[in-house]
Amino acid sequence: MATSPPCPINLLENFADCRMVKVTIPLLREESIHLDGVVKDFTESSLDIHFPSQPLPLSDLAEEGQWRVTFDKGISFLTLWTSLATLVNPSRVQLNITGSETNHYARRDHRVDTEVYLRYWQAGDGRQELPPQRTRVNLSGYGVSFQAQTTLAANSLVELEIFLPGGTLEKIRCVGRIIRGSSQEENCSVTALELVNPGQDDIEKIINFCMTVQFRDMQQKARMLVSSMGPDNT
Repeated sequence: MATSPPCPINLLENFADCRMVKVTIPLLREESIHLDGVVKDFTESSLDIHFPSQPLPLSDLAEEGQWRVTFDKGISFLTLWTSLATLVNPSRVQLNITGSETNHYARRDHRVDTEVYLRYWQAGDGRQELPPQRTRVNLSGYGVSFQAQTTLAANSLVELEIFLPGGTLEKIRCVGRIIRGSSQEENCSVTALELVNPGQDDIEKIINFCMTVQFRDMQQKARMLVSSMGPDNT
């Protein structure tokens, strides 16, 4: 991993064909939102970004906050740390680049937000006979996070059955260690688990599923990029 402020122009040019970006936008009260954006233009020190899917929440913007812009190209990421320079209109901004970070990651690190069928229970409590529930998860070959409906203590072990939708319904049976627990008082807080000694076949099933989801997302972003190039989106 390498960091360099603000950003060498040749580094940006390596990602010049990746016009669809993920933007983390700072809000008041130390909150943030994530939007898909389209890079209209860039220099060594600035970006011009259009948000085709929805306008910015102007009344909630933290104007002095730090914006994060992420380019995704194959197995490489470029993250730019930026600040707001000009609010062109509710769907377009100009940002000053204040720093950059590049990262290359292995196949097992592919992480996606998606839906799977999920069933889990505390290890040692016996198999639950509840049917698998369609659940929104953040998934990779290393672990999974989701909103738990029950109390799960940090560092405890949970048995999991994950059913991956697709051409066939792939079933993964594994054990997860809770690295971020949840409680009933937190009202379905996000629980994170790391997979404990998963089988290589199961890892490959998860990786292939994640890459399929990522490819489908890239196709959707490409369609969004094409639609954003019309005269009404300048």
